Amino acid sequence: MTPHQEEPPPSQSQADSESLLNTLREQRFPPLESADVPELRLLVGRLRQAQGPAEPVAHVLDTFVPGPAGMLPVRVYQPEQRSGPRPLLVFFHGGGWAAGDVDLVDRPLRRLANATGAVVASAGYRLAPETQFPGPVHDAYAALCALAARAAALGADPGRLIVAGESAGANLAAAACRMSYEEGGPRPALQILICPPLAPARHTHFASYREKAEGYLNTRAAMERFWDLYVPDAEVARSPLAAPLLADDFSGLPPALVLTAEHDPLRDEAEEYARRLERDQVPATLSRIPGALHIFFLLPHLTAFQMALRDIEHAVRSCPPTAPRTYPGLRRPGAAS
Repeated sequence: MTPHQEEPPPSQSQADSESLLNTLREQRFPPLESADVPELRLLVGRLRQAQGPAEPVAHVLDTFVPGPAGMLPVRVYQPEQRSGPRPLLVFFHGGGWAAGDVDLVDRPLRRLANATGAVVASAGYRLAPETQFPGPVHDAYAALCALAARAAALGADPGRLIVAGESAGANLAAAACRMSYEEGGPRPALQILICPPLAPARHTHFASYREKAEGYLNTRAAMERFWDLYVPDAEVARSPLAAPLLADDFSGLPPALVLTAEHDPLRDEAEEYARRLERDQVPATLSRIPGALHIFFLLPHLTAFQMALRDIEHAVRSCPPTAPRTYPGLRRPGAAS
């Protein structure tokens, strides 16, 4: 991707990652794959302590939207600079489907709202293993529908709906886009996927799963465990709503910005997703962040975050509105004509 303003040197991002890994070793940060679920949630929560101060935004609203099994938490950020209707960016946090919440991405999303000028709505969802696939996908889709319906009330342009997420949240963002296409739901103008897991880890043969299998915090073993917690049945895990890369057809999905990290086992499958979108005539921009670790988006002080934010800002600000604003839906076998 061609940078839109002067970028920091890749060596700076690499140095940041090496420093972070050294710090985690000194703190004896345990391997994610060996932590039980309560410990995993505590470890992911510890990342919030390294995120730095909260950047001011114009307004923060904590609210709820209806989900299939109860109310879902949502935190809405209004950017500092406001002029007329802005895009509505619905964001899903990561955490291996088993950890994380709207607090985990509070600091990054404040930065994102101010940089892009978008109204950012951070939506929570039920976590595995208590709620396994397809529950979190249904939550994500319900949140997308509810927030799209409230776009104008939030001061956003209903025609400039953006769906985004990082890590497991990026998987849910991609799945929610597909579900919306199939169900005749809101039609996003853009999907932004940050380090998404898009194919079951135990059946993935991409080079990055070998080259970055260990030593970079997010390991192959950790991803295998996260997938097992989220969707333990190997056949069910091949559903395109669980593993969006395994779909046969990508036409009709929203244009995409896919961001990957150099030192991430998930790198190659995410980049393949961008290629398959383009194969099916869906515009896709791919940006590999040099020197970055999988968790870079959670740490706004990292050079990698700043590099990614520039790409996201450009994509959001140049995103045209969609028309019509909803998908027609797919005709299902046996449906009335």
